Amino acid sequence: MKLNMQQKPKLAKQPDWLPSARNGVPRRDHLERASSRLEDLWLRGTDYSADDVQVAMAANKMLHLDMDFTNDCDINCYYCDRTVDRFDEARKRELTTEKRKALIAAAKALGATTVEFPGAGEPMVDPGFWEVIEYIHSQVMTPVIFTNGSQIDDAAARRLYDLGASVFLKYSSFDPELNDKLVGKPGYTVEARRALERLLALGFNEPVPTRLAIDMIIMNKHSLESIGEVHRWCRDNNVHHYISTLIPEGLADKKVRQKERQRSDEMLEYIQRIDAEEYGLSYESSRPMAGGYRCRQVNVGLFVNIYGEVYDCNGLGRPLGNVFSQSLDEIWNTKLAKRIRAPLQDGFCLVRERVWRGTEKRGIERKLEGLYNIRIPSKGTDGGESSDHRRV
Repeated sequence: MKLNMQQKPKLAKQPDWLPSARNGVPRRDHLERASSRLEDLWLRGTDYSADDVQVAMAANKMLHLDMDFTNDCDINCYYCDRTVDRFDEARKRELTTEKRKALIAAAKALGATTVEFPGAGEPMVDPGFWEVIEYIHSQVMTPVIFTNGSQIDDAAARRLYDLGASVFLKYSSFDPELNDKLVGKPGYTVEARRALERLLALGFNEPVPTRLAIDMIIMNKHSLESIGEVHRWCRDNNVHHYISTLIPEGLADKKVRQKERQRSDEMLEYIQRIDAEEYGLSYESSRPMAGGYRCRQVNVGLFVNIYGEVYDCNGLGRPLGNVFSQSLDEIWNTKLAKRIRAPLQDGFCLVRERVWRGTEKRGIERKLEGLYNIRIPSKGTDGGESSDHRRV
């Protein structure tokens, strides 16, 4: 990672309602830190460097536990990536608050420092949400929460801040009409905007790495210019931008999504050019995440869904066991789990790549097959041999 400190970025043009950078001047401290550690641009709790991962892997150490809260949700995103194993209406045994706390303790014993909640619905509507977040804080671990912001009033924002939480706030466009349409809820953007204002007012974006991220899913309704608008605002205000194309699972698992690879490449190139020309940042992009971000969770983590089923990550979902019949330690140390996390991930997203390379199978079928076959298909969409056989 290289940073040209002679490059003076201009403050991004932004909608009137968005808070400006401090004193009208773009933040620079996070960019300066990124010159020696790129991960300082990422959200606290997800900022694992390549060296962090290598050290953890050498010691067979977990760093990251991913876990579902409730599958209830108060919005209706048409691109939702949940497969039926995360919201099946069959009467399955679900994780309780006490079970979640026990899993967190088990993860800490394995070395985990972060507990992340991506869903399967809106985490903050779960009745045990605050008890679990308080428990994570008591264990000196970092809670990371994906939320649509509907539950973040002044009191909730303050509580999240005091408990050391990092927040991914769903915000797929600065255009209210488009943003509301994407999540299927009129007026949603007003709620998300208020949540963002509250988090900024408390200083979630003050530390480096930041504790605030924008969760932005890119679709054909987005123009590159609108993506750049969000990106610039995030760079100017020390907010991590989690900008990516769809995860082709659940409602988003359709043949048309196979075309997203080209859009991903175009978006990454566009964002990389902004960073180089306007912010003096130089890095290698890794599809599908923009801005130099690289997911490394598969090498150092596990995901537990609402029914106690354990996978390597919440999107990829190769089944590894069940916490109602096995301990987390046992699952972490199975031959299959060790085999899956052995190759370095370093940003590579198998769940997207295998769809882009061509498959007729639905997400849940791929998950079930993953128990027996964890190798990327050797044939590309054009019928040629693929050179990348990473089993991450």
